Amino acid sequence: MCLKAIIFDWAGTVVDFGSLCPISAFQSAFLAKGITVSAKDIHRFMGVHKRDHIQALLSLPDVAAGWQNNFKRTSNSDDVDSLYKIAEQQMVETVAASAVPTPFLAEALAAVRKQGLRIGSTTGYTSPMMQRLVPAAKQNGFDPEFWIASDQVPQGRPWPWMIYKNMEYLKVCPPAAVVKIGDTLADIEEANNAGIWAIGVAESSSLIGKSEAEFKAMPARSRNQTVQKVSKQFAEAGAHSVIKNLSELKEALKQIDERLEKGQLPPQLKRHPSSSSPKVGWKPAPLLL
Repeated sequence: MCLKAIIFDWAGTVVDFGSLCPISAFQSAFLAKGITVSAKDIHRFMGVHKRDHIQALLSLPDVAAGWQNNFKRTSNSDDVDSLYKIAEQQMVETVAASAVPTPFLAEALAAVRKQGLRIGSTTGYTSPMMQRLVPAAKQNGFDPEFWIASDQVPQGRPWPWMIYKNMEYLKVCPPAAVVKIGDTLADIEEANNAGIWAIGVAESSSLIGKSEAEFKAMPARSRNQTVQKVSKQFAEAGAHSVIKNLSELKEALKQIDERLEKGQLPPQLKRHPSSSSPKVGWKPAPLLL
C-alpha cells in the first residue's frame, strides 16, 4: 500500500501565515458587545466551525464573567448567533486578502503532484467565506481538486465528515492511504477520527499565531523553542509527523510511504488532556485498523 491522496487545511497551512484573518473579525464581534478577547484565546480554538469557535470563546471564564457583568446573565444561543453574524460578515469581506501562499507552497504542490497524489482540502471556514477565498487562492497557485467547508457537513472538526467527503469525491480508500496536513490541533484530531495519517505544520500555524514577518523577526533561539513547543503539542494531539514548514512535506510523505510499505497503519487514536479543541459532546472509541 502507498499514499493516494493528501488533504490540506487552508488558513495557516497553505495561505494566511499565522491564520490571522479570523482574529480581527472575532475581536470586532466581541467588542461590539463590550467584551475584549485576546488573540491568544482566539487561536486556542482555531480550526473548528466558526460558530463553534464563538461558543468556545464564550465558555472561557474571563469572557463569561465579562458577559455576565455587561448583560447580567449568561450567554445563550441567540448571543452566539449575533456574534457569529458580525464575525462572519467581516471574514467574508476580508478573507480574500489573506490568500497569500505560505512559504514553499509551490514546491510542495509540485512534489505532491509528482508523487501522483490526489489533492483535497477541508477548512473551519464556512462556504460564504470559501467562495471568496477559493478564487483568490487559485490566482496565487493553490487549486485543490476538492474543497468542503465546515457548514457543508453535519459537524465540523474534530468530527471526520469533511475528510470522508474528500475521500468520496476523490474515490480514494482505505483511510490509511490518505494523509491530512494542518496547523491546528483540530486538524490532527479530525485526521485521527477519520483513521488517516496526520501531519502538523508548525511555523505558519495558528498555535504560534504570528505573521511571517513577526516570526522571522524573533530571535533564533526563541523561534526554535517556540517551534519545539508547538511540535510537542501536535505530537501529543496525535500527529504522526510534524514539519517546520512545507519545504519538509516531501520528506514527511516519503516517511509515511515507507511505513505503509512495512505494513504499518496509522496508530490508534489517543486522547490527551492538553488538547484545546472545544468539546462537541462526542468521544469516539479507538479506531480499529
